[in-house]
Amino acid sequence: MKKLVSLLMAAIMVLSMMSFISFASAEEEIVHLKWAQGNGPAPIDNDIVVARLNEISREAIGVEVQIDYMTSDEMQLVIANGGEGYDIFYSCSWFNNYFDNVSKGTFANLWGKIQEWTPDLFALLPEEWWEMARSADGGLYGVVDRKDVAGINSILYDPEIAKAAGIEVPSSISAWDEMTPYLTALQSAMDADPTLGKYAVNVGGAPAGMESSFDFIDRIPLIGVIFGTTKVVSVFDDPGVTERYYTMHKWNQMGFVNPDAATLDENSIDSKLHHIGFTQAWTGYSYYGSRGFSTEYARYAGPVLSTDLLLGSLQCISAALEEDEARFKKALQFLELLCTNKEYRDTIGYGIEGVHFNYYDVNDIDGNYLGKAVVRTELGRSNYAPWNFNQGNYSLLTPAFALEEVEHGHPLVNQWDLYYKEIEGAPVSTIAGFQFNNQEPIDFTQAYTEIANIKAQYFSAIQCGAVDPDDPELGIPAMRAKMEAAGLNDIIAEAQRQLDEYLASK
Repeated sequence: MKKLVSLLMAAIMVLSMMSFISFASAEEEIVHLKWAQGNGPAPIDNDIVVARLNEISREAIGVEVQIDYMTSDEMQLVIANGGEGYDIFYSCSWFNNYFDNVSKGTFANLWGKIQEWTPDLFALLPEEWWEMARSADGGLYGVVDRKDVAGINSILYDPEIAKAAGIEVPSSISAWDEMTPYLTALQSAMDADPTLGKYAVNVGGAPAGMESSFDFIDRIPLIGVIFGTTKVVSVFDDPGVTERYYTMHKWNQMGFVNPDAATLDENSIDSKLHHIGFTQAWTGYSYYGSRGFSTEYARYAGPVLSTDLLLGSLQCISAALEEDEARFKKALQFLELLCTNKEYRDTIGYGIEGVHFNYYDVNDIDGNYLGKAVVRTELGRSNYAPWNFNQGNYSLLTPAFALEEVEHGHPLVNQWDLYYKEIEGAPVSTIAGFQFNNQEPIDFTQAYTEIANIKAQYFSAIQCGAVDPDDPELGIPAMRAKMEAAGLNDIIAEAQRQLDEYLASK
């Protein structure tokens, strides 16, 4: 009997040991990745949403991800400190500058690997778009987010204000000043009813997208070409863009713009107020759910397809992973999951179903089923509302609407199909595919540092209309003179040389 007990105990110990080893092996198989995302700070409920996301990714591909939302300054500090162990970085032309990072070798080359390891990810975009995203060395250094890549920039407004004032806002405008009659009426309505807001033009940092019609080569020194040309110039040489600076100053002088605009950021602005908005949107996109009232658009630019706009949102893998192929492959597989798994994409975009949002069926006027829509809960709007466009395949995200739109309207749940149809045949940049190398053969690191400091001193005030653009001490002349003293003209000359060489090789 004692021998039997001993044998049983030994068997139990062996089974326990095997169970422990099995558990340990399973834990070892889970790859833990760190993702540096944009637009910090993190949503209040980020931790519980990430826990749910990790349940999905752990089961699907054996990956868990730590998502850290960062401000631009925080991201730059991480990059300056060698990446601090992050595997994936959000990047674009205006946040964690993609072109600058590629020149410095911050990101891994994905070309070849994205086709081999993640074919479903590669299939999301037309091959010519991938080709346009490649650098002069033939490398691909980021996964392009499938989104509104051909920019359509508009001013968003409350049509009920226009209707009450008897003003007809055109669906397309050639200059921002055409909105002045509407803003005059809006400011008057706000003065009479403070619940609408205090300033007709309420912005933080700068009106979003006001320079997007300029065909940028690099947004740090603000250089590019006027769309349709091949001569490298400063953004201040584009009359369409400078008209907006002058108009913002005019609106500022008329009392339409919040006086602290240049000192704030986008997160400081209350979107529930009826001020105008500056947005990149498309037919069928609804802001009702986030703003609480119906909106319409006055388009002032686009659609156009350029390298700068195509690379307007990317997920990039750290160059450090090129020395660890297994981890590199997992990081790319994670990006494929992010961009192809609808449950994961809706969760990272909206939070947890039943807590932060709910799904609703949408029918057409005849009762035919069209598809699903998302309606955020109040908790979702307050505790989990990250940027949606910078989280991978934006077009995979179930479109969100207000409950009233879902119950009493027929929202366009097929808006992405409409968008991609709308941009068919959109004008393509004359410099499409060109990417400037600011490190070789000339290293402009010092010039870029000085120019970035000059921009921090002057640019937001000019964009927000806080200063007269012609002011020789505070406006464009002062800013440009200091940028030129820091080496702007040398940067333009080298960009022109590289561009001419690129165009000659096509």
